Amino acid sequence: MYQLTTISIVLFWLLTGQTLAQSGLRGDYYTGVNFEQKVLSRIDPQISFDWAYTSPDPRIPRSEYSVRWTGKLLAPVSGEYRFYAHVNDGIRVWIGNKLVIESWRLNSNKNYTGSITLEEGRYYDLRVDYFNDIEWGNIRLYWQRPDTKRSFWDRFSNPDELITAKYFSQKTPAPPLPPKPAPPKSTTTVSIPPKTIPSKRLALNLKKPVITPVTNRTLIPVDTLPSAPKPAPKPPTEAPSALQPGQIVVLRNVQFEQSSYVLLPESADELNKVVRVMTANPQWHIHVAGHTDNVGDPRLNVALSENRARVVANYFTRYGINAERITTEGFGGKQPVTDNSTEGERSKNRRVEITIK
Repeated sequence: MYQLTTISIVLFWLLTGQTLAQSGLRGDYYTGVNFEQKVLSRIDPQISFDWAYTSPDPRIPRSEYSVRWTGKLLAPVSGEYRFYAHVNDGIRVWIGNKLVIESWRLNSNKNYTGSITLEEGRYYDLRVDYFNDIEWGNIRLYWQRPDTKRSFWDRFSNPDELITAKYFSQKTPAPPLPPKPAPPKSTTTVSIPPKTIPSKRLALNLKKPVITPVTNRTLIPVDTLPSAPKPAPKPPTEAPSALQPGQIVVLRNVQFEQSSYVLLPESADELNKVVRVMTANPQWHIHVAGHTDNVGDPRLNVALSENRARVVANYFTRYGINAERITTEGFGGKQPVTDNSTEGERSKNRRVEITIK
């Protein structure tokens, strides 16, 4: 029994040491967009993932998950580094407790950048937070080093370098030991016996240690440390509007970024009213339909309208409306309410409709 316990301890120590020695970042994977429930941890050699038609792991759904990568980043040269992130949806990047990139919101395959000055040979704490809301998840983290300057036109043929595993680690490696001094050239060795001090004199020679107070400690301000994701605010408590079953209502104040399904903040007021109505009438169901104008590829317009309808439905479920009470559909530009001859008419066709059932 003793031998079995000893072997188990040794194996655990070896495996733990190998994990810490691995190159790469520790990835903690969660269900929920705000790190609600941890599912797994693993070492990822780099941050370059395309989960458009799958998920990070069979135990994680294709929608509404989040990942936190942590570790050490080695700076190979001194100078200003420019970091690039291509992401769908939200991302935050800290390097040495400095927030370098932040876009903690829905993003439809967008690029974000940030810069920081690093010193050659130093290891910096690195943390990358990421969440994906509705399918199509992907994230890639690049950098442009000070020793690899490129012109504007070079970017089209030479994309910025992905940060590979050799620059990542789980802990700062120990510095190398200094070389041993060379032995003296003289071949004659003289042994000198140590001088002994009588016990009485020894007591007299003892000195009281001097304690020097520490006054130059460096304190890190609290507001520079990474903060936990903030919970979504509760919807306002205004009275429900006069919606009735069978009605088709156009949500004119629900707006998105151009050619994107990123919901704009000013949409919240109207969506919150629908939440209040659905909460007060738990027997009702709702159908969300997305529509676009006729500009662009019809297939892309259908996909865009479907994603916009899903984003609206997801907003409702976040505020307590059961997903089983909501259905979605995207029509693209197939059901215009007016012609598309002018921008004013096209704007009327770009809409989200709800039907109470």
